[in-house]
Amino acid sequence: MDILNVFLSILGIGFLIFVHELGHFLAAKKVGIRVETFALGFQPTIFGWKARLLAIQRGETEYVIGLLPFGGYVKMAGEELDDPRTGSSDEYASKNPSQRAFVLVAGAAMNLLFGFLLFMAAFSMGVKFPGTRIGQVVPGSPAWEAGLRPGDRITAVNGDPKRDFTDLRTSIALSSQDQDLEITYSRTDLSGEVTELKTELRPVMDRARGLLSIGIRPATGSVIATLPADQPAAKAGLRPGDKIEQFSLIWENERVDLPRHWVFDSVYETWQPFQETTADCEVGFTVARGDDGESSPEQIEVPIRAGEPFPPARLGISVQARRIVALQPGIPMEGALPLHTEVVAIDGNPISNFDLWAVLRNHPSPEGAVELQFSDGSRQEVDRGDLIDSLAGGSGVLVGGRSQVIRSLPPQGLATQIGLQVGDQILQIGESPLPTTSDTIEPGTVIVWERAGQENRTTTPSGPPSPLGAELGFPPVIGRVTSGGPADRTGLRSGDWITRIGDTPIVAWEDVPAAIQELQSGNSAEGPATPLSITVRREGEDQVYTVTPEPLLYRIGLPLPLDQFLLKTSLTGAVAEGWNQSIIWGKRIFLMLGALARRDVSPKNLAGPVGIVHIGQQVAREGFSKLLFVLAMISINLGVFNLLPFPILDGGHLAFLLVEKIKGTPVDDRVQNAVHLVAFLLLIGLALFVTYHDILRIGG
Repeated sequence: MDILNVFLSILGIGFLIFVHELGHFLAAKKVGIRVETFALGFQPTIFGWKARLLAIQRGETEYVIGLLPFGGYVKMAGEELDDPRTGSSDEYASKNPSQRAFVLVAGAAMNLLFGFLLFMAAFSMGVKFPGTRIGQVVPGSPAWEAGLRPGDRITAVNGDPKRDFTDLRTSIALSSQDQDLEITYSRTDLSGEVTELKTELRPVMDRARGLLSIGIRPATGSVIATLPADQPAAKAGLRPGDKIEQFSLIWENERVDLPRHWVFDSVYETWQPFQETTADCEVGFTVARGDDGESSPEQIEVPIRAGEPFPPARLGISVQARRIVALQPGIPMEGALPLHTEVVAIDGNPISNFDLWAVLRNHPSPEGAVELQFSDGSRQEVDRGDLIDSLAGGSGVLVGGRSQVIRSLPPQGLATQIGLQVGDQILQIGESPLPTTSDTIEPGTVIVWERAGQENRTTTPSGPPSPLGAELGFPPVIGRVTSGGPADRTGLRSGDWITRIGDTPIVAWEDVPAAIQELQSGNSAEGPATPLSITVRREGEDQVYTVTPEPLLYRIGLPLPLDQFLLKTSLTGAVAEGWNQSIIWGKRIFLMLGALARRDVSPKNLAGPVGIVHIGQQVAREGFSKLLFVLAMISINLGVFNLLPFPILDGGHLAFLLVEKIKGTPVDDRVQNAVHLVAFLLLIGLALFVTYHDILRIGG
C-alpha cells in the first residue's frame, strides 16, 4: 500500500508539472509560436536511444510520452538563448514582449486554475481535518502561561477564524516573535456550558522544528478507527467505530473511572505511568455502540499485560518528583497548593511522586476531600475533582525534584568563581525555584545550595549579569518503583540515591539512561538484556544490587486518530471553499518568505521533491480526497512561486521582458547567461539543502 501511495503522490506531482507545461503549450499555439516538442513525462537519452513510450508527429509538433511519466516539457522554436534563430515569425524570440509574457504567465495561470479545481473536487468529496481542540499544552510554553488547557477549542487568531489545526499551526508559525497574538477560544465546563474567552500571547521559536509555536498539540479523537486483530484490544471485544465514553484504571480489585470530560490525551498521560506503576493491571473502556444511531453503553476490560511488550528494556524506576515548582494561571489549584514545597503524603499515605497516579492510588473514591501533607509539616484539604483536573495531562501543576545537581563545570564561569563543585545541589537561585543552565543571574543574587547534607548560601559578586555556567540535572533519587518490575524484585526502594551503574559514576538522574544504554548497546532489541550492577546510598550506607532490565510497556493495539471533522460541501459551497483556499495558500508563499527573512522560520522547513513526495505518500493513506487537497495546495504554490522574479523561473524571464519593454531592446545574451548560471548554482545548492533536511525528517 505504501508503494502505491508513493506512486500516486509522484504521479500527482508529475501531473501538476505537466499542467504547467500545458499552459505554456496552449499559450504558444495561441500567439503563433512553433512548438517543436510537447512531452508528457521525460525521455532521457540512454546510449543514444531516447527512452520514450510513444512519439507521434502531428504537423510541426512531435507529441511524446516519455519513459518516465512524471512531469513534462515544451520545446518552442527559438526559445533558448543558444537556439538557432532565423528571424521567422513563428519563433519565440520573434514575438513581442507582451506575447512572450502571455506564454510565460500561462503556465502559472494553469496551475492556479487547476489548484482551484482540485480544491473544488476535494471539498465535493469531503476532506477530513484535525479540529482546533487542544490535546496537550507544553508546560512553561506561551499557551501554558496564558492559561490555555487541554479541551479548550481555539476559534480565532487575531480575529481570523480558525476551524482546523493545520491552518491554526501555520498561522502561528508564520507570525512574528516580536508581536503578540490575540487568541480567541471556547471552554466547556462540567455542565456543558460554553464560555468564549480571549487571551494575548507571544509565540516563541521551537528550536527542534525551526518554527514559531505557542506550545499546543491537537487533541486525539475518541472514535476507534482500526484495530489490529491480534492485539488485546480487539481480542477483548473492542470494535472499529466504537466511541470511547469513559476510561477506567483497574488494579488489585480497585477500579477508578477517569472524568468523562477529559480529552483522550490527558487519559493517555495517566495511562502510561499506570502501566509503569504496577505489573498487574487492566484498562476499562465504556463505549457507545449501536446501529441506526442507537447507542448502548458497554463496558469492556482489556488486560494490559496480555499484550506484546516492546523495548526499550527498563529497570522500573522513575526520578523522585514531589516539589511544586509552578502552577498554571487559572487552574483550580492555583491558590491551594503552596509553591516550592514538596507533597510528601496523600491522606496520610507517604508518596514517592506527586502526580495524578498518586492521587488515584491513594484516594480512588470520587467522594471526600483529599488531604495533602507538605514537607514543612503543614496539611491542606483540597477538592479531589479540582486536584485531578489540575494534574490532568501533567501540565497544570509543574512538579520537579527538591533541587538540581551540578553535572559538570567549565574551568571558568560564575559557578566555578563562587566555589561550587560537581555534585553540589542547587536549591534556589534568587526567586527561581527551578533554575536552568542558561538563566542570567544578576550580581547580588543569593544562591542556596547543598553539599554533603550541609545547606549553604552564597551571594553572587558584583559585575555584569551572567549565567551560572554549569550543566544542571535532577538528583539521581529513585521515586516510584514499579510493583513487580526488575528493580522491585531486586530490592531497590523509593528514596535510594543512585551513585554508580556498573563502572560509571552517576551524578544526576540524566546520567542513568545514558549509562544503561551504554551497557546495553551490544544487545539486539529482541535479545536478553545485560544484568546491571547498581550502587545506591541508603541511610548513609552504600548497597549494591544486580538488576536485569526488561520491557515494561505493553501494546494493547488501540490506535486512535486525531479529533477530526469532515468538511463536505455542495457544488456551490465547493466553489466558494476552493476560491478561499486558493487565496489562503497563495498568500502563504509571501508570508513564508517574510518569515524566512525575519528568521522566524528556519530554512530547514523548506521541502524539496523528496519531502513533497513523502508528504503526498502520507496523506494518500488518509484518502483520495485528502491527496487532492494537498495536490491543490502544491499546485497553487507552484503557480505563485513560478511568478517570483528569480532567474530560471518564469518570473525571472518576465523581469527580463520588463527591462526589454522599458529600454526597447532585449537584455544582452551574455548578461542573461551569467545571471542564469548563478541562479542555477544557487538552485542546485538549495535543492541539495532541502533534500538533505527532507531525508533527516523522513529518517526521524
